[in-house]
Amino acid sequence: MGQVPKNKTKIPYLIIGNGRLATHFGHYFKQLSVMYLHWWRGCEKDLQSQMLQVDKILVLINDDAIENFIQARRIPNKSQVWIHCSGALTTHLADSAHPLMTFSDTFYDMETYRNILFVTESGRASFTELFPELPNPHTSIPSNRKGFYHAWCSMAGNFTTILWQEFFTRLEQEFKISRQMTYPYLNQITKNLQQASSPLTGPLARGEINSLKIHQDNLIDDDFRRIYQAFVDVFLSRQKMGDRV
Repeated sequence: MGQVPKNKTKIPYLIIGNGRLATHFGHYFKQLSVMYLHWWRGCEKDLQSQMLQVDKILVLINDDAIENFIQARRIPNKSQVWIHCSGALTTHLADSAHPLMTFSDTFYDMETYRNILFVTESGRASFTELFPELPNPHTSIPSNRKGFYHAWCSMAGNFTTILWQEFFTRLEQEFKISRQMTYPYLNQITKNLQQASSPLTGPLARGEINSLKIHQDNLIDDDFRRIYQAFVDVFLSRQKMGDRV
C-alpha cells in the first residue's frame, strides 16, 4: 500500500506494478519517508485519478509490456516524467534508472538499499533529476550499450544462480549433502571474488588438463556438460591470447 500524506503535500511518485521490484521500491521509499502512490493491475484504485496527482510515474512491470503501457495511458497535455528500471530497454517514451541488484521476496536493510548502484542513460535525465530523494551511488552509460551491459548483468547474476541451484540439488539428491553444509564454500568464493587479486582456483587455474578430462568424461550424459566445455574453451582460448581471467 502506498505511503499517502495526511496533508496536501505534493506526492512525487506513482509506482506501477506489484512484483518484487515494485515492492522493494515501495519499502525503500517508506524507509526514506518518500511519499508515493501505488497502483497495480487488479487493485481497486483508479489509475487515472492517481496519475493526475503526481509528476513522476515509475513503471515497474514486465519489460515487454512497458512501452505499450505508457503509450496507452499517457494523459494528453499533462507533462509527466515516466521512468522504467529495465536494464536492457531504451525508449523515447521514458527515462530509465536500472538498479544493479537482485531482488528477493524478502526486504533488505537500509544499508543494502542505499548502496545499490543505479545506471541511467547518457544524455537523458540524470539519476539526481529522477530521484532527488535517494542517496544511492549512480552512473550513466550510452543507450546503445545497455543491451551489452545488461547481458553481462544477467550472466553474472542469473547464470551463476542456475549453477548454484543445480549444485545444491545434485549434492542433496545424489550424495545426501545438505546445502547448508556447502554454504562455507559459497561464502568463501564470494569473499575471494571481492578481496583476492586472483580469485580463481581449481583445475582451470592450475592447468590440470587430466582433471578437466576426468570431469568431462563424468559429465558425458549430463545436460551441463556443454556449459562446462564452453567455460573451459573460453578460458583456455583467453589464456592462449595472454588475457588474464
